Amino acid sequence: MSELFSQLGVDWRLLLSQGVNFLILLAVLTFVLWRPLIKIIEERRKKIELGLQVGEEARRRLAEIDKQKAESLARAEEEALLIMKKSETDAKENSQKIIADGAKKAAQLQSEAREIIERKKEEANIKMMEEAKMLVRAAIIKTVQLRPEAVDEALVAQAIKEVSAS
Repeated sequence: MSELFSQLGVDWRLLLSQGVNFLILLAVLTFVLWRPLIKIIEERRKKIELGLQVGEEARRRLAEIDKQKAESLARAEEEALLIMKKSETDAKENSQKIIADGAKKAAQLQSEAREIIERKKEEANIKMMEEAKMLVRAAIIKTVQLRPEAVDEALVAQAIKEVSAS
């Protein structure tokens, strides 16, 4: 076989040394280049997986937040409706109360007006009675032709009673 290699122009020692050099180069490249390169690729793959997991977690949280937001909006709308209904009810109650108070005040003002009218009537009657006394007294004086000092108040009061009775 050595003859076959020599006829082909191959030196077996050179081939062996090149084989050993290749194995040494392969070992050096494996430790120096291949393993760090594989390690870097593996770290990058883990970072990408972590990024994908974080992205999926963010999407899931965003979906939860959207769901909570929708629920919160629904609750806020319900509360707003309840507040509006309560406000309407309160407004109706207050308007009824105001109407009732107004009716009470109107009735009170009417009764006060009646009292004032009654007092004015009484004052007018008293004034009219005094004027009637003076007229009766003047009439008695003229009819009797007496002195005004002789006509006493008892006579005037009796005449007024007779006039008011008829």
